[in-house]
Amino acid sequence: MDGAIVIGIDGGATKTVAVVMNRDGSEIGRSQSGSTNWNSVGIDTAHAHLNEAISGALDQAGRQIDEVKAVCIGASGVDRPLDRERMTEWLRARFPAAALTIHNDAVIALASGTAGEVYGVVLISGTGMIVYGFDREGNRARAGGWGALLGDPGSGYALGAEVLKAVTWAVDGRGPATALTDALLTHLQLEGPQQLVDWTYRNIAWERFAALAPLAIHCAEAEDAVAQRILAEGAEGLAVAVKAVVQNLKLAEDGFPLVLAGGNLRPGLFQERVKERIFSYAPNAVLIRPDLEPVIGAALLALRELDRGN
Repeated sequence: MDGAIVIGIDGGATKTVAVVMNRDGSEIGRSQSGSTNWNSVGIDTAHAHLNEAISGALDQAGRQIDEVKAVCIGASGVDRPLDRERMTEWLRARFPAAALTIHNDAVIALASGTAGEVYGVVLISGTGMIVYGFDREGNRARAGGWGALLGDPGSGYALGAEVLKAVTWAVDGRGPATALTDALLTHLQLEGPQQLVDWTYRNIAWERFAALAPLAIHCAEAEDAVAQRILAEGAEGLAVAVKAVVQNLKLAEDGFPLVLAGGNLRPGLFQERVKERIFSYAPNAVLIRPDLEPVIGAALLALRELDRGN
């Protein structure tokens, strides 16, 4: 087993990253390919991207597939039985003798902040949002992650949509004037607010709206009241989701790790607002902003499976 290797995979909506790791925890190979979200790119393309990432990482490591003793993948949607079955089938065909672990992508983000320990809570705010947690007994709970149309406040999409709403309301006189108007038009290189209609409906893609979230943060930092309200409501939405998971798992009295992940929770005003609201619901939480990527969290979980099998 000294030559054993593991593979960690982060199967994202826009890209897939695979990492090969030695038993001592050192990374020896890495590769990136396209999305493995079959709801977005189709089953055949998703499968091809998964194989491409795996093959590329093994090639860079100079290792063979029969040397892989454990594989962990984090991907969205695999909580659902049919999706989990499909992913298991794919991986088992590629790795017939390896230990397989399949998690929601939030779990590998948690592991990236806890050095591979599956305990605590992770809050992710990127294009979407989700809160996922485990207690010491392995019980799990989640909140959010329903997607843009079903309401995920505090997500990048929700923040960006609120920016658009605030600007259109200000133009109509239904809402107060806001610095977001000039910031938005400048960012999108539009001559006037009426052009927002074409920009918005030309391509309904969640990431386009999520890309507007930083405008709310920047304008709030410049003390724009409307932008500050957007951040306050978004922070409350995220904190309420954390509260639900913490209460479900009965972690409120514990000093549990709470991992903050996703582009919207980088250090700055929004992160501070979120932390303030979280501490009002979970004062004993130990907040962690991971230094490791989620794919490394996946590889560390694969190593745990390798150790558990010995």
